[in-house]
Amino acid sequence: MMRHVFVWLFSVLLSDAVAAAPDTILFAVNEGTSSSTDAVFRTDKYTDLARYLSTRVGKNVKMETSNILSILIRNLERQRYDVVLIRPSHISARAMRDHGYRLLVAAKGESKVHFLVKKDSPLKTLKDVQGQFVVMPEKSAYPTNLANAILRDAGIKPGRLQLMDRQEAVGFAVREGLADVGVVISYSKVAKEWEKEGGRFLYTQDKLPFWSIIISPKVTEATATKLKQALLDLDKTPEGEEILKKIGVSGFVEGNQQAYLDMLKWLEGK
Repeated sequence: MMRHVFVWLFSVLLSDAVAAAPDTILFAVNEGTSSSTDAVFRTDKYTDLARYLSTRVGKNVKMETSNILSILIRNLERQRYDVVLIRPSHISARAMRDHGYRLLVAAKGESKVHFLVKKDSPLKTLKDVQGQFVVMPEKSAYPTNLANAILRDAGIKPGRLQLMDRQEAVGFAVREGLADVGVVISYSKVAKEWEKEGGRFLYTQDKLPFWSIIISPKVTEATATKLKQALLDLDKTPEGEEILKKIGVSGFVEGNQQAYLDMLKWLEGK
């Protein structure tokens, strides 16, 4: 008898949980390989943004952060996330093209990919990368995909290629003379400090899609509209400016989804 009561009670609770699901927005954040911060720091970094969105939309915004790209990609394929802030733009572009997500807003600015060398390196142009020892972040990283497309189009083949787990490791390898050339994205700590620390950019490609916030097709149009307006309004109040400063962007704009899709097509050589 008790067993039947337990099963019934569990069914009721499960039904309540399912019914409550529409009032919760799962908001995920991924900073790619440009960030080396731990999960606790990342959670604190975006908590104020999640709280702000919850207030503006009138729903519980549950935040999840992870910098493991394979997990991010798998969860996007499953449409697990409702809203996602993604730094690696090729991953957000693929989610838009293949998994029903659409661009909600884009961060103000643009991405650049840098090929790094030591200041005294004999390499002078991109063509000099031919036959050299090159280090890049992991296979799924944004700068790695960009660099591979650039080298492909230029007909350049490194003599040796090594993938690293973080962009800071890429910078370390070049700085210590363990590799000839490194590849990083412009908003990484390595790129921001490279020239100040005496390094040199061998080649830079700019005007690339910047961070995006994408939204699942499961989210209602009414909720999507509220989320979008809340994000566009962030730079209009002192409270919003503090949130933006904490997450490292100057504001959000509507963005151009086609720019992300065009970039992805180029990366894939189509």
